[in-house]
Amino acid sequence: MKLKGIIFTIISATLFGCAPAIIQKIYSYGATPETATFFRNFFAIPITLIILFLQKTRIHATKKQLFSLAMISCFGLACATLTLASAYPFIGTSMATTLHFLYPVFVAIICFLCFKEKLGKFKILALGLAVIGISFFFEKGGNSNNVSLGIFLSVISGLANAYYMVGLDKFNLKEIPSMVLTFFISSFASIGLLFFGLCTNRIHFMLPYQAYFFMFLNSVLIAFVAISLLQIGIKYLNATMAAMLSLFEPVTSNIIGICFMGEDMTIKKLIGSMIILASAMIIILLDNQPIQATEKTLSEKKA
Repeated sequence: MKLKGIIFTIISATLFGCAPAIIQKIYSYGATPETATFFRNFFAIPITLIILFLQKTRIHATKKQLFSLAMISCFGLACATLTLASAYPFIGTSMATTLHFLYPVFVAIICFLCFKEKLGKFKILALGLAVIGISFFFEKGGNSNNVSLGIFLSVISGLANAYYMVGLDKFNLKEIPSMVLTFFISSFASIGLLFFGLCTNRIHFMLPYQAYFFMFLNSVLIAFVAISLLQIGIKYLNATMAAMLSLFEPVTSNIIGICFMGEDMTIKKLIGSMIILASAMIIILLDNQPIQATEKTLSEKKA
């Protein structure tokens, strides 16, 4: 089962790494980050419903689970995807995705602060390296304000994604079937993004059909396939290990950004990227806390 979780998480991370290229294509047709993020989740709803109907799966969750799902969907997944997509125009997809990948460090910190999981010396080292890595991305010059905003949005996206992953692991949601989980998360995220987009007048519906095609493709690959695989991976692993295996996401994104999208990668940015990825690797490779300990803690809380 652990091997199954590892494989699904790696495939999910690779698909996530391809998303920035698709989103940049969507932007070329006049869509805003709010529009792309909303439709990414919205298009996943009917697809999920069809599959649940064919599987004859009951769509059910307790009130407590629905509240938890609403919280991690709006303030976790929706916030993470929106802020990350908003960072692309300022600092590029490869740089934004790398900074977004601070979330394994944030996962460890949240688990330490909220769930009393041990924060050992290696996790403290990882946090220090993450801070150092971020410093390599700051630039001086006329566009420094835009770069700082892009860095800020990317870091916020990592923090929001950490909240989402911890929520899936800790909020008693593991017993919900993955497809039902995808349906609820996509629905709540869509509602939250629609409300935000309408209030800010940032959701545009009058777009060419090509934009809708790429938004539908983005939804199928990311909001449906990638997220579903990630949820399965977390069920078989835990939030920290799943976050670590998601290292394939920034690697894929960097390769695509440099090779196919003409993004530059200076020595300074490369060093910063390597430091950030190293900080994420330290969390799991040098973490002595076994998965069984996490499962035991969850069982004790349920009892």
